[in-house]
Amino acid sequence: MRIIWTMWIKKAAAGGLLAALLLSLGGCGETAGDAPEAPEEVRTVTVNPLQQVQTTVVGLGDVNKRDIYEAVISPYVEELGFPEDGIFLEYRVKPGEEVRRGDILAVTDVSDYQKQAEDLQDQIDLLTDNYVYEIATRDNSLQICELELEETYKLIELTEYMQGNYTQLCTDAGNLVSRMDRLELEKKHLTENYELELPYLQELLSDCREKLQSNVVRAPFDGVVAQLQPAVSGDKVSGQTPLVVLADTTRYLAVGDYVTRRDAEKAERIYVFLDGVEYEAQYIPMDKKIYSALMAKNRTPYSSFELFPSEPLEYGHMARLVVQKESRRQVLVAPGLAVQQEGSRRYCYRKGPQGREKVYLETGLYDGLYYEVLSGLQEGDEVYID
Repeated sequence: MRIIWTMWIKKAAAGGLLAALLLSLGGCGETAGDAPEAPEEVRTVTVNPLQQVQTTVVGLGDVNKRDIYEAVISPYVEELGFPEDGIFLEYRVKPGEEVRRGDILAVTDVSDYQKQAEDLQDQIDLLTDNYVYEIATRDNSLQICELELEETYKLIELTEYMQGNYTQLCTDAGNLVSRMDRLELEKKHLTENYELELPYLQELLSDCREKLQSNVVRAPFDGVVAQLQPAVSGDKVSGQTPLVVLADTTRYLAVGDYVTRRDAEKAERIYVFLDGVEYEAQYIPMDKKIYSALMAKNRTPYSSFELFPSEPLEYGHMARLVVQKESRRQVLVAPGLAVQQEGSRRYCYRKGPQGREKVYLETGLYDGLYYEVLSGLQEGDEVYID
């Protein structure tokens, strides 16, 4: 079983499998309190703290409607298990060990299947040998009957009708034909039985050989063994239970708060903000089975995003995952603190020749800090912040 492994991040700490993974990979990690600040807005509102009434000048800027989540930098990881149920035999690797694609990581005991496969092959060989022998025996008898029948027909031609042993020769010829028909019928029955039994035994043997092949867990890629689930020889293991956690340390994920697939697909841009740098991120949908299992256990789901940095990143560092839903570039903007609501209409107070002027606005996108102003204000207008 191959599934994408990620971990749920909480503000207090990142523990369990994540901790084991980071220790095995030598990552130092950061606490959630060390999470980097979200990207700062370029626009600022400059006010005079000595003034009781504060104002700001309306100008051009960007409006970015986005959601910001916590995430942790992790390697790409897969949980691996046996393709079939079986009896655990041993691990062939240790945590922290580097492996190559195709290396055997764990094996189950298949001695019973080995014996069963040998017995089935013996049955197939015996069945085939017996069939070949029985068919050859009847083919030989048919050849003898054909020769005898040919000689009998010659004697009948040389014997006058109803004279001497003519009658006996005709009887002998009829018996030979009947015997040949019987031999052909026996061959048909032998073939039918053989063609029924052989595929059945071959299918059993194929299933048995598949079980022999499925007794190993192999590395699907070059990587580092991050974790091994406790297991001892003789334990029953399920094909549905992952035993080995394998990390691909050449790939990076940002793992954290849950983002729905719909929101991710509708997003204008998704990126991770880490140490002052933005990294484009690609959404990895959560497997439906994993999601259902988490919800059944009343556990919070998580989301994974793959990063493609030009330089190596350090695992365990906290980051900000930014899902940018919509944006406007270089539009007229007004700070949210200056805009007020009156029923379904929005307005603000503009500084005019006569003092405060109430101005109704038509607004567009709002990102929690600034409104896109479609009408009601012009660039350079000074508005009051209450």
